[in-house]
Amino acid sequence: MRILIRESSVLLLLTAVTTGCVGSPSVTKQTQALPVSTEQPTKEAVLTSTPTPAGKTTENSTPEATIATNATRCETSQLSVRRVSEDAGVGNVALTYAFTNNTSSPCNLYGYPGLALLDEKGQPLEGIKVVRSEGTYFSSKQPRQKVTLAPGKQASFQIAYNHISSPQEECPMSSKIEITPPNAYQHFTLTEQIKPCTGKVRVTPVQSVDTQP
Repeated sequence: MRILIRESSVLLLLTAVTTGCVGSPSVTKQTQALPVSTEQPTKEAVLTSTPTPAGKTTENSTPEATIATNATRCETSQLSVRRVSEDAGVGNVALTYAFTNNTSSPCNLYGYPGLALLDEKGQPLEGIKVVRSEGTYFSSKQPRQKVTLAPGKQASFQIAYNHISSPQEECPMSSKIEITPPNAYQHFTLTEQIKPCTGKVRVTPVQSVDTQP
């Protein structure tokens, strides 16, 4: 009888111990504890994510000075024109005109300006031939050259003709003239009386003007 009681007591004791271990708070903490993460950002990853400085992208841009030196063809709207001098002798007349760059940027002129003589109705004067000439009675021959007009600078050219008439003929006379800058499409209209008795008017190519007239 005593042997049975002891075996029952041992069995109950073992059962109590086992039940106590399963419900222990230390075991619960171990099963719910989260593993410590070992993933850390590497140095290389931080460097590649660093943004490029904003100023870096402008280092290879075209300098403004380079753009400013690329002068383009002068448009009529950039210029003005006026007569600056007159020469006469031995029946010959030469009128010197100058184009002025009125803008803040340089531009180029090259070659001969266009010229047309008009009557009082604004129509082309009949019987007049405009001749391109490198020189006149009052100027030596000057070949065509590219003239770069800086802001406020000038380029000049001459209009030359003979105004001596015979008693038997009446020379045509213009009321206005049209002047077109070289390689341009629009023109200037000026009040100008030109009397080319031979029917020919010579025009010279534009030349640079070192000093203002």
